[in-house]
Amino acid sequence: MHNPPYDDLRNRRKFLFNSGRLLVMLSSFSLLAGACTNNDDRENRLADLVIEQGKIVLDLNESRYHALNTIGSGLKIEITRQEKPLIVTRVSETRIAAFSSQCTHAGYEVLLPEHGILVCSSGHGGAFDLEGRVVNGPARSNLPNYETQLIDNRVHIVYPSR
Repeated sequence: MHNPPYDDLRNRRKFLFNSGRLLVMLSSFSLLAGACTNNDDRENRLADLVIEQGKIVLDLNESRYHALNTIGSGLKIEITRQEKPLIVTRVSETRIAAFSSQCTHAGYEVLLPEHGILVCSSGHGGAFDLEGRVVNGPARSNLPNYETQLIDNRVHIVYPSR
């Protein structure tokens, strides 16, 4: 004679056990897939970008870079998962700026511009202008910047190779 509540409990345990095994298998697969892609992370990220003569080139006609067609706007370019992204901003009709998104005060990430100002995500009150210059402390130094040129609606950024 079977006890229905006991059978129900046994079925629940079996279900939970099998679900746990499935989660472990999926997690293992995810870790293996991640390990395969992280070895050449920089090369994979840079492969998504156009590199010409050692410079990153952003074609402003491409939809992913349309934010740079508006003065006061900006976007982030991810180079690798280990590095903070670059911030690229439209300063004027003829000027584009590129600089690190890592705040020089405590290393927090700097947010994209709002009303021409970039604010540090730390909440400490740090702010920078569209060219990465300090406009409000506690940061005392400007964000490290990278040489840029705007040629035929294409932004050329000199970014150091490592």
